[in-house]
Parts: sequence; C-alpha cells; structure tokens
Amino acid sequence: MYFLFEYLHLIFSGFLTTVEVTFFGIAMGLVLGTILAIGDIYGGKIVSTLIKLYVEFFRGSPLLVQLFIFYFSIPTLLDIQIDSFTVGLIVFGLNSAAYQKGYIKGAMASIYEDQMMAALSLGLSKFQAIIYVILPQAMRLVIPAWSNEFCSLAKSTAALLIIGERELTSAGKTIAGHTWRVFETYTFIALIYFVWISAVMKALDILYEKVKIPGLEVSL
Repeated sequence: MYFLFEYLHLIFSGFLTTVEVTFFGIAMGLVLGTILAIGDIYGGKIVSTLIKLYVEFFRGSPLLVQLFIFYFSIPTLLDIQIDSFTVGLIVFGLNSAAYQKGYIKGAMASIYEDQMMAALSLGLSKFQAIIYVILPQAMRLVIPAWSNEFCSLAKSTAALLIIGERELTSAGKTIAGHTWRVFETYTFIALIYFVWISAVMKALDILYEKVKIPGLEVSL
C-alpha cells in the first residue's frame, strides 16, 4: 500500500469532509430533533401532524433522493446556487433530526410522567420542568441511540459522491481510478472508516457508563 502515500493529501481532505458532515449532521440533528420531540409531545394535533409528515419524508425516502432534491430541484425552483458541501450539511442534519426526534421522544416518554409530577409539585413550570428535569435525563438515556446514529450517518456520507462532493469514499474512487489498485485502495479506505467509527463509538460507550441513570440503564 506504499503507493497510497502520494495520495495522503487527497485521503485526508476527503476524510475531513466526512468528519465535518457527520458531526454537523449529528449536532444539527440533536438540536432540531429535540425541538421536534418537544413539539410532538406538547404542540397539539396540528403541530404533531406536521412533524410526523417531516419525519416520514426523511425516514421514508432514500438519502440519495433527498440529496438530489436539495442539490438539483430546490435550487432550480428558487433560482439559487448551493454548493455540494452545504447541501450535504443541510441534508444530513435534517435527516438525522428525523431519527433523533424518535430517540429523544422515546427517552422523554420513559421518564416523563413521574418526573414531571415531581417537578410541578416543587413549583416549577412545565417549561422549566422540561428544560431542567426531563431533558437532562433524556439526553443521558439517548446516548446508546446516538452511537447507532453516528455509525449510520458516518457511513452514509459516502452518498455525497453522487452530487460531486469529495469525501472519503470519493477520494478512494479517484485514487483507484488513477492507479487501478482497487483492492488495496478500498481496503485502506474501509480501515479508516473502521478505526474512526469504532473509536467514537467506544468513546460514547465510556461516556454512557459515566453518566447513566441507575435503574434506567440501556443494555449496550
């Protein structure tokens, strides 16, 4: 695999794009997913229906279709230009939010009733109870689900190749096309994915062990 050394700049650039899109997608998904989960629980029938439509679209349609819509269709309809990297950030964030909404809502529901009653009995408003009591516990419970979401999102960034963004898999495709060393190239690319994803998932496992709630542990 020594021939890969001359392409390390290409591999690093692609890996950096993969990391940026993955972590931005997770972060945006967390913020938006939390808002969606709260809206689904407290927003009433109309808000809940709109949220369900959003979730069904992003969970029920292929990621490639979502990338095509945001990269080709929407810019054409609005007569604007959006670069492929920005589209990747937006689509992966919106897609992750649809999944994380389900994780967060489930975590909130598992602790909601008793904790909410206790918080209200102490004089907190419902909003304060959600922010200071329900969400902090729900976020601790949802860490194992984050592990799965991170793993899925990190690998799915390979789909950015379709809209011309050079991420890690795309870098491997370019190198394989130049060298015709397909097996060695993709083996190395797969190894990078494996090491990176395994390291982050192990870190999340350690974090969960440190902050898990006694009596409400999730089996890993």
